[in-house]
Amino acid sequence: MRLGLFLSSPGDGPEAYAGIVRAAEESGLDSVWVPDHVLKVFGPVLDPLTALAFLAGSTSRIELGTGVLVLPYRHPVPLANAASTLDVLSSGRFVLGAGAGWNAGEFEALGMSVRERGRRTDEILESLQRLWTGERSSFSGQYYSFRDAEIGTRPHTPGGPPILIGGKSEAALRRTLRFSRGWMGFRDDPASIHEVRKGLDLLGEEMGRDPGKLEIGTTLDVKAITSGDSAERVVESLGQLEKAGASFCALSLSPMTQEALAWVVEEVAPRVS
Repeated sequence: MRLGLFLSSPGDGPEAYAGIVRAAEESGLDSVWVPDHVLKVFGPVLDPLTALAFLAGSTSRIELGTGVLVLPYRHPVPLANAASTLDVLSSGRFVLGAGAGWNAGEFEALGMSVRERGRRTDEILESLQRLWTGERSSFSGQYYSFRDAEIGTRPHTPGGPPILIGGKSEAALRRTLRFSRGWMGFRDDPASIHEVRKGLDLLGEEMGRDPGKLEIGTTLDVKAITSGDSAERVVESLGQLEKAGASFCALSLSPMTQEALAWVVEEVAPRVS
């Protein structure tokens, strides 16, 4: 199982924020993930694309992902250009974890109904596919339309950054099979991962996609060192997630410090397959 970091808060300032990610990269971790909210739902939160652009300039190897970006909060044309720009600035390390969202208050603040989120998400994903060709493209939908649009930045990755889809509904799993290279969850237990994998298997044949080739990822809260979690407990939890079908996991460390990261690298990572 590949391991990464999930950065749930801005931390102690920009240098510390970049420093923990540089340390993760130097320690051999695979990826770093940031959340998405436009309002203070759980606490302070950075704009994810801006944060990852900042981290791209501080790193050279580690993957940079959104976990997950709420697509309906953004119009597909500027989103396609922003994501393509991040793909270029990171030399192809950006992964767009994407979902439909859930917070009614944020949708209301943006002048949208939360009930529209699924249809908006599907239209945005189809729009991104067309815009990321780097050629002029058109789209006409219920919520978004554009004609002969060519985004300002052609993506570094042919066809655009890889996409992971979040959400456990049938609609979300269909999006995963239709648009993405895999699925990204949040704080999932092994039973949830098993159900997602089972759902993808059931839908895969119908949709003509081999679900066995899809990545499955989630996050895990870890109270490191003096806060209480033992390395054995973390390794056991990761093993159970892997057995259920997860191929990578982003660790949300508490506290998110260099010492906590070193504990993971020294005590946990060597014991994870």
